Amino acid sequence: RDHKVVEPFDYAGAATFMLGLGALLLGLNQGEEWGWTSIPILALLSCAIILLVTFVLIERHSAHPMLDLSLFKGLSFTLTTASAVINYIGVFSAIFLMPYYLIQGRGYSPAEAGLILTAQPVIMAIVAPISGTLSDRIGTRLPSILGMAVLSAGLFALSRLTGAASILTVMEALAIVGFGTGVFISPNNSALMGSAPKSRQGIAAGILATARNFGMVLGVGIAGAVYTIGLSRAAGAAASPQSGAIFSALEMSFLVAAVIMVLGVFTSMVRIVRRS
Repeated sequence: RDHKVVEPFDYAGAATFMLGLGALLLGLNQGEEWGWTSIPILALLSCAIILLVTFVLIERHSAHPMLDLSLFKGLSFTLTTASAVINYIGVFSAIFLMPYYLIQGRGYSPAEAGLILTAQPVIMAIVAPISGTLSDRIGTRLPSILGMAVLSAGLFALSRLTGAASILTVMEALAIVGFGTGVFISPNNSALMGSAPKSRQGIAAGILATARNFGMVLGVGIAGAVYTIGLSRAAGAAASPQSGAIFSALEMSFLVAAVIMVLGVFTSMVRIVRRS
């Protein structure tokens, strides 16, 4: 009779990871309001660093780690995972910031804003399968580089939006973001799974999901922090379309996200393609 081997859950690793990300996100979101040099923010950011470092130490010495860090000994796997995190930072920056532009900046209703925002996921859903099929023929490196570059261009296009931009212009910028994301995701996911040993495919899939969640947290945290800083430093610091504070803050936020995506272009470019 076959007996299932049940591995114990890594409670210590899960707890330190969750608390570390929570402290980091709270510190980034409240930094401008509480003061970046205030004791609560410094304490939160310090705790985040300590907890995340502790998480790495726990995973390295745990018999049954939540995250198998041995996979990161390979440069290709490490850089592919980093590219995935960076990509999701850009995607969720756009998802987080665009409602501010459409609802608070332009005065659209939530329903109208939601309809406009569908330009991004619709294009992504169309392009992703095509990109995946193409990457099976030409390899994963070039589509990953192209997708990240287009995503950076899309975020830059979003940073150029003003209060007078037409809906068509807004949807075109969102479509560029969706196109870049769709081109990138399938090849990069394939490269990540392909750079892991066959015996570690399940763990690699878990790391991919963790990279997505980590990128989401960082994307929202960084975008929220930059937006808050830009809003408070804009002329008059008044959150209204008339003052232009919202558009100035959004411009700064999208530009930061676009620069981060340029880093993703390099991580996609220099990774080593694993030979069969």
